[in-house]
Amino acid sequence: MGQPQSKPSKPSIPRFPQPGDHIYCERKGDLYDHHGIYVGDDMVIHLQGAAKKLGELPTCHKCGDKRVVNGEIAKVCIDCFLDGDTLQIYEYGVTYPEFSKRKRGTCCPRYSRPPHLVISAATDFLERNGFGPYDMFTNNCEHFAVCCKTGSADSHQIEGHIEGVIDTGPFAMVGASVVVAAYSISKGVSQKSSSW
Repeated sequence: MGQPQSKPSKPSIPRFPQPGDHIYCERKGDLYDHHGIYVGDDMVIHLQGAAKKLGELPTCHKCGDKRVVNGEIAKVCIDCFLDGDTLQIYEYGVTYPEFSKRKRGTCCPRYSRPPHLVISAATDFLERNGFGPYDMFTNNCEHFAVCCKTGSADSHQIEGHIEGVIDTGPFAMVGASVVVAAYSISKGVSQKSSSW
């Protein structure tokens, strides 16, 4: 009988986000996480996808006239972004052993750029609507936030879901790392280059 698998660890020190932080919240009972960049003044820029248009959001007195949408990228207040869910802060520069223990989509082994460059990247994507249409596998909200932070669009959350399916599915003999590598290569081929 195999070892029981432990639940991946989460960050243990909650704090209020600082401008330039990559934030996220669990959705649908931890089925997936939604990601964005906190830009200060209680505002978040995120890739929201075509399914969630700004006009469908209820009127918010906190957002007021600061709420902006350009295509699938939106700038909303932190309360609208969280939609009642719990704020989490994505961590950068974690060690590989720590990264391997943590839930995918909560941290990254790469280091972040300085906050002013992160905010500048998110604002530029918003103003140009320059990140492209939402796609769950190749261009999602985590791709957007990680790209703003590091210059490279990655979604460790999607890689984690792929690993989970492979570990329990018919591809278990092939190995998760091979399939995740194939996913990363296919994503890289389809991903447009960014000046960030």
